[in-house]
Amino acid sequence: MDPRAAFEKFSDGKSCLDIDDLSCAVWAIFGTKFKKQDLRDLMTQYCRPEAQGILLEAFLALVEERRRIYGDRDRALRLFSALDKHDNGFLDLRSFHEVCVETCRPIATRAHELFHDMDRSKSGVVTFSDFEAYLAGD
Repeated sequence: MDPRAAFEKFSDGKSCLDIDDLSCAVWAIFGTKFKKQDLRDLMTQYCRPEAQGILLEAFLALVEERRRIYGDRDRALRLFSALDKHDNGFLDLRSFHEVCVETCRPIATRAHELFHDMDRSKSGVVTFSDFEAYLAGD
């Protein structure tokens, strides 16, 4: 989503984004939810003391900086978000298998194996870090 459009949509006519608005706006732009602490850090970094939230110009700068930081990660974030059908911020085996069946039946036969290859920590869930490392071949 275009950053200006996201700002307009989620600010609800206000001149700035509060932390909840920011959460929705960055999710719409980057396709993934940010952790609350990350959102608080962004609010601290980009919110002027006299403002009630992040103004449009600061929001555009934030998006530009995040896009520079993410670079290739943006594609990985979008892929991960597409697989995270319940928007949990992680993948579990059952939902991963369901997505494979719905989108690419030939891979569904190997979903269990793929999932366990991606689950680097062997925690039973695949985090974005696990997913990113798998894509990088680490």
